[in-house]
Amino acid sequence: MLSLEEGLRQSLRSWRREQQDEEGMWLVGDYCFAPEFPGFAGHFPDLPILPAVVQLAAVRQLAELAVAGKLLTVGCRGAKFRGMVRPQELLTVSLHLVPRGEATGWQAKFKLTKDGGLVAGGKLDLRPLNPVVT
Repeated sequence: MLSLEEGLRQSLRSWRREQQDEEGMWLVGDYCFAPEFPGFAGHFPDLPILPAVVQLAAVRQLAELAVAGKLLTVGCRGAKFRGMVRPQELLTVSLHLVPRGEATGWQAKFKLTKDGGLVAGGKLDLRPLNPVVT
């Protein structure tokens, strides 16, 4: 069976850095999850819906691509999940990645949309999985 991480990689159709300056990076990624995506397993058998934890994992994955390194989610604030994501629907993940210092990591202010409507939004606190200690 496909791992969740591998399934996320396969579901990412494209991503881009829209802007970068001293205030951080603005990123956009488009995902489309196949019916056999492992995140749908058991959630729910007759009405597959992408779990919120997988939506947050997509935010983290997009941030990892931008910083070219593995990140650990250390906090989640103000997250609101307002819509459902079903198989084969295009999900757009937009985030503003703000640096918080080398060891502290980043804050990702995110918004997930589909068909122009808000699915979720909030903030994730991320730090390097293996921070460099000096």
